[in-house]
Amino acid sequence: MKIRKRNQQLGSYIPISSQDPHSVITEQYRKLRTNIELSHFDQDIKTIALTSTMAMEGKTVTSINLATVYAQSGLKTLLIDMDLRKPKIHRGFRVINQIGLSDMITHKLSIEETVHIVDDHLHILTSGTKLPYPAEFLMSEPLKALITELKNHYDRIIIDTPPMTAVTDATIISSFVDGVILVFASREARTDVAERVINDLKTNNAKIIGSVLTRVQKREHSYLNYTYYHYKDSTSRKTGE
Repeated sequence: MKIRKRNQQLGSYIPISSQDPHSVITEQYRKLRTNIELSHFDQDIKTIALTSTMAMEGKTVTSINLATVYAQSGLKTLLIDMDLRKPKIHRGFRVINQIGLSDMITHKLSIEETVHIVDDHLHILTSGTKLPYPAEFLMSEPLKALITELKNHYDRIIIDTPPMTAVTDATIISSFVDGVILVFASREARTDVAERVINDLKTNNAKIIGSVLTRVQKREHSYLNYTYYHYKDSTSRKTGE
């Protein structure tokens, strides 16, 4: 499989977990990975979708770095960009979003023709050609069949999805993944909106496995802190910081 032509537009999505694997921030992502695995050791959770209440809460950055630390642990990991309306995953890996998930389905392309190889353990699948009706695509049986097939090729599949309050896409995706992680930005996420998002997911039988609180400022550090909370009923329990 060939790595496609590099893109000069990087933005702020370059994974710090690969750029600086020994940093304090990277350690937070490792704790997130560990907490996910330990909290659900008796369940087979291979496909994990990440969403947020609104844009700019750190959802995509968390998706990229979570996939990276899973790969660093030796698990064969696939990162999929299912934010079909505003895809960003490709920016973090310097690839052009020309052929991806949508093309895999509509043109019946193979894994070898669409997946970008970052290293032996980390692969990415960009969103691909823009579609006129993303929600209908996400509800399609061919997509669900593809996810089932991909689970046979990868140990973990991390999926970046749109914010919950923007469109229905994340709710649709939550119906065919093993678990959902909610990303909230400290001091920005509204409690009433967060409760509505959680209720919407529960109504659609989504399996919420935890939440990540981003942008938690500590007096002794100037970096962004990522805190994992194990989701249980209507409350959350801090499990790693």
